[in-house]
Amino acid sequence: MLAGRFSSSMGLVGVDYGSDAMKFLQLREHQEQLQVIGATVCDLGSVTEGSRPGSDLSESIRSTFNAGGFTGRRCAVNLPRDDVYVQSLRLPVMSDVELRQAIQWEASQRFDLEHEDVKADFIRTGALGQSGEKREEILLIAASQKKILQRLEPLVEGGLRPVRVETNFTAIARTFGRRCRRMGDRSIVRAIVEVGSSGSMVIVLQGDQIAFCKPIRIGGTKFNTAVAEHLQMEVSAAAELRAGRMRQMNAVDTGEVHLDESTDRAIYEAVRPLFRDLTKEVVLCLRHYGVTFRGRPPDQIILTGGEGMEPRLDQILAEGSGIQVQFDDAAGTMESVMGQIGKTINRGGGLSGSWVVATGLSMRGIRAQTTLEEDGGTAVQTRKEAA
Repeated sequence: MLAGRFSSSMGLVGVDYGSDAMKFLQLREHQEQLQVIGATVCDLGSVTEGSRPGSDLSESIRSTFNAGGFTGRRCAVNLPRDDVYVQSLRLPVMSDVELRQAIQWEASQRFDLEHEDVKADFIRTGALGQSGEKREEILLIAASQKKILQRLEPLVEGGLRPVRVETNFTAIARTFGRRCRRMGDRSIVRAIVEVGSSGSMVIVLQGDQIAFCKPIRIGGTKFNTAVAEHLQMEVSAAAELRAGRMRQMNAVDTGEVHLDESTDRAIYEAVRPLFRDLTKEVVLCLRHYGVTFRGRPPDQIILTGGEGMEPRLDQILAEGSGIQVQFDDAAGTMESVMGQIGKTINRGGGLSGSWVVATGLSMRGIRAQTTLEEDGGTAVQTRKEAA
């Protein structure tokens, strides 16, 4: 019962497969604190999305990884956002074996994938049918096995040993669910809005359990396009402006030229309509969650992701949802990790939201722990993965 408090536990190397770079991060847990063992970033460069990665990427991965200070080569890898299909379904209540057979066909038909190529999984959300209806809501997760192998190939050729493949949102849930793993924590309800390059994700956690998840097709790429059109510049230049603005406003600037007030205002005017569109989608998701679970609304919204640190996005989201918004969980999980990452890679870690997925992936390897909880005066032992 006390092992988690006094022993160390080494995590896997988390490999965050982003749109323009791979982030590698390895953590260990010592006396209930996360410590960074190794961290590095591999730029994907000119590798075309969807094409077969060549030997150049494998060699880049090898050299980057070898300089990262990692212990071992076993890794957990996320699939890029566009490789993963996610949808909520209401299906008859059935066993895990029956459900796995059913979702294979559901995924093939709903996502237009060849049945033999589908790799499907599910998450039981805990929401049951109303008025005695023997149905339950699940999250269907699917991907192409060909795509999965395509993503893993350069890692294997680069000398790593992938032992786990998962999604961005399960890794994010693990990061922010770390301090809410007991059964009694299920009453703690939080919404996570992760904003990435190609899109965003809304996740509702009950404790550390995913109760709702939905992708939204609004992200940094659309923000960049809006700024480029508004300021009549190249999209790449707009992306650099936005990145510098986020670093400046979030106190992680590295000595770059600061934006003047007029440029800052122009960027905000360009992206504000998209912020409001994103907020509307988030509010709809939270309404669906409220109707489905008929429980308490989220206590807070955690705004994260590489594109989620946009100045004033949190204000618009808070005003539109009526819920408090913050950039990290109450336990300061990312705050404690980011300082160590910056020292490890010797160039600053950047925005904390960009490391949330890699953090959750590395935590996938931290050993299962036994927690003891009092439930109505009765001691109940539950064995949980450190998630």
